Amino acid sequence: MLKNETYFIDSCDDVELNIKRESKLEYRITYDDEKTMRAIVFIIGGYGANANIHFLESYRKFIAKKFDVVAVNVFYHCFCHRKSDIEKYSAETIFIEEDLPHLKSILENFKLQTSKLDVSTASMHFDALIQTIDKLKEKKFLDKNFKVHLYGSYVP
Repeated sequence: MLKNETYFIDSCDDVELNIKRESKLEYRITYDDEKTMRAIVFIIGGYGANANIHFLESYRKFIAKKFDVVAVNVFYHCFCHRKSDIEKYSAETIFIEEDLPHLKSILENFKLQTSKLDVSTASMHFDALIQTIDKLKEKKFLDKNFKVHLYGSYVP
C-alpha cells in the first residue's frame, strides 16, 4: 500500500544566501510498504516547483509506485520564495525601497498623492492605484485590458 509521510526537522542556515532558517525543514516521502525498496530518490523541483503542490504530490507518488523506490520531496530554504496554490507555501509580494521610485512615478501619472509614500505605506498607495484604475476602466477612460507594470519583491 502506498504510504505518504511528512516530517519536519531542524536544519541549518543558508550560508550562500545569508538566510537564517527560523522554521523547520519540511520533507515528504512516499513509498509502497508492500514492496522492497530499491533506492531512495530525491526529487529536486525546478524553478516554480511549488506553484502547484498537487503536482509535486502526484509526481512523487507516481515515481514511488512505478520504480519501487522511496521518493522524497524536500521543501528547501527558498521553496516559499515564489507564488503557490497553497497559501502556506506562497511568497508574499511587498514593496522594498528600490521599488518605490517606479511606484511613485506611476502614482504621479495618475495624479495620486505620493508625499507620504514609503515602504510602510506602499501597499496602501498600491490599493489606491488599483481602485483608481478600476474606476477609470468602468468609466471607459481606460481600455478594459489596460495593465500597469509594477515592481515588487517576494518574501517567504
